[in-house]
Amino acid sequence: MELRHLRYFLAVAEELHFTRAAALLRVAQPALSHQIRQLEREVGVTLLDRTKHRVKLTPAGEVFRNRARVVIEQAARAAEDAAKVGRGDAGSVSIGVGSTGIWSVLPDLLRRLRQVSGAITIAIREMEPSDQMEALRHQTIDFAIMAARPLDPELESIVLSRERLIMAVPTGHPVASRHSVELKSLARETFILPGRLALPGFHEIVVAACEEAGFVPADTVTTRLIQTVVCLVAGRLGVALVPESFGRNLQVRGVEYRPLRGTAPITELNAVWRKDNDLPLVRRFLTELRLLAAKRRERGPAPQPRGRPAVTSDTQRR
Repeated sequence: MELRHLRYFLAVAEELHFTRAAALLRVAQPALSHQIRQLEREVGVTLLDRTKHRVKLTPAGEVFRNRARVVIEQAARAAEDAAKVGRGDAGSVSIGVGSTGIWSVLPDLLRRLRQVSGAITIAIREMEPSDQMEALRHQTIDFAIMAARPLDPELESIVLSRERLIMAVPTGHPVASRHSVELKSLARETFILPGRLALPGFHEIVVAACEEAGFVPADTVTTRLIQTVVCLVAGRLGVALVPESFGRNLQVRGVEYRPLRGTAPITELNAVWRKDNDLPLVRRFLTELRLLAAKRRERGPAPQPRGRPAVTSDTQRR
């Protein structure tokens, strides 16, 4: 039994006239009659009661008509859904994201994708950078949003955003009353920052910023997430450099955010994907990523000044 048989039968069932049904289907009437007889032989029952003057559905034909309509509708819906996936208008995409991406570019990206297509399903997986890289290599995620730029020749990336680093200090700290903070004035403080493997790229920028200010932190506390960094600052365990978006979006009691005096270090967020991932939805997703990146560049900070280190890491060199 083929879909053609069902369509032919439904046309006759609606018209109750072979000649009119044949005209609608644009087939010869004898050919239509042959297809209906073939269908009845396959089903094993008479579906249409025919005489010279009328065509009428049998009780079995009534039941078959209702079921056939459902099958045709489902087939049409399946074809439409497949076409949407083929155009990149539907389907699912998975994104591995770290703490910096969650607070900055991810909300804008999800809102943009929701506007262009409500049929796209996005799975967000919170992951450390090393896990993101492994997931990309094993094709268990489609994209990663991370601070580090990959050096793997199988991967490609674009810069989604650049933002300044600002100081997070405990409420009541001497510098909290100032409009801006000179980084060198905090040389004797304990610095709280994500570990080198926990957030490669970002870790190096914080260390380089301190060195450029003329000091190496006397004491450091390392964590896995920048959110944890901010909470430890609230607990008066030290100070921290954090992305500007944290100052806008993560208000924690006991923490004050202040801009740095002079040229602030810049941190990047990159979208990373496999070069050989040519699924239509991935290409559609890349289009939206590039549009978002261009929009954010228009309103973002100036490019990273000379003297800042390239964003590379042990994770990238693997």
